[in-house]
Amino acid sequence: MPLFIKYLLLTLLTSYSCFALAKFDECKTSLRLSSTSEWYPYIYQDENGVSTGTDVELLSLILTRMGCKLEVFHFPERRALLELKLGRFDIVLGASKTADRAKEFFYSTAYRNEINKFAYRADDADITPTKSLQRLLNLNKIIAINYAGWYGEEIETAKSKYPNFSYSPTTTNRLKMLHLGRVDAVIDDEMVLCSELQRNDYRNIVINTEVLFETPIYFIFNKESVTPEFVTEFNNTLESMKVDKSLAEHFYQQLPKRCKAELATS
Repeated sequence: MPLFIKYLLLTLLTSYSCFALAKFDECKTSLRLSSTSEWYPYIYQDENGVSTGTDVELLSLILTRMGCKLEVFHFPERRALLELKLGRFDIVLGASKTADRAKEFFYSTAYRNEINKFAYRADDADITPTKSLQRLLNLNKIIAINYAGWYGEEIETAKSKYPNFSYSPTTTNRLKMLHLGRVDAVIDDEMVLCSELQRNDYRNIVINTEVLFETPIYFIFNKESVTPEFVTEFNNTLESMKVDKSLAEHFYQQLPKRCKAELATS
């Protein structure tokens, strides 16, 4: 039986049983996810305006097993960060862990790792042999990066000192700038880079093999609207998916072919 059909049957069965036995007050109404609308392949809107992507579908699957429903609210990135600060959400996906956030929000267990690398034009002979962030900075190249993203201490320090960073709100825009020769490199999550490269068919752009920063990624929950008991059950469901390998299958099956190739060679 194809994997997606097994997931569908499992979701329908668990949905039927769990909604009848829902034991959390959180499930009396839809839980609110606050997110940007364009973070392919993790969350994005399809041609019909429906929210989809690896992370949001995983979240929906876990909540369905718990007898809960999900409602997605999309905002521009800076507005999404404001919603986070104001607490006008129940769940946020794709979060790294920081000391300040850990005081304010509940964290799930980690559900994937983020691996940050940089993309560049294949014909840039200066960048091709580069094996470190410092070497890339020393080349005085223009580097496009997400203004609000967290890429580790080394990159955060460089962002405050290096004059040649260029800020653009989406990976799509940053890679387009790279394709057109307006910037020389783009730093981002490896899966985001390879997915966007396939989606836009940028054959003149490659991803450097050097890992600039790697960190676990979590869901976070609003302490004002979600209880510790709910988070514990959420984590138990997530951990069970790790044990039975369905979590790894979920991500691998939904990755674009180029990303699967990147994984095979990394």
